[in-house]
Amino acid sequence: MNTKRLLRAIGILMLIVAVIFVYVALNAPQLGRVFYIGSFKVDAHVKRIFYLGYLIAAVTLLTASFVIKDKADQ
Repeated sequence: MNTKRLLRAIGILMLIVAVIFVYVALNAPQLGRVFYIGSFKVDAHVKRIFYLGYLIAAVTLLTASFVIKDKADQ
């Protein structure tokens, strides 16, 4: 599998997971409670940062799949 196809597949998969997550989050708001990982408090602000990072990674991988050139294409 070449680099373009791999990046495109990962990017599309990540975006599908993000859409499913948003659907579940909107239909089950009780899942948005604060929780702790050890002494680290994970509240809404921290979750938004994680979600933004996930979205940036998904969009970057998908965009890279269209921009990057394989050695065979050169």
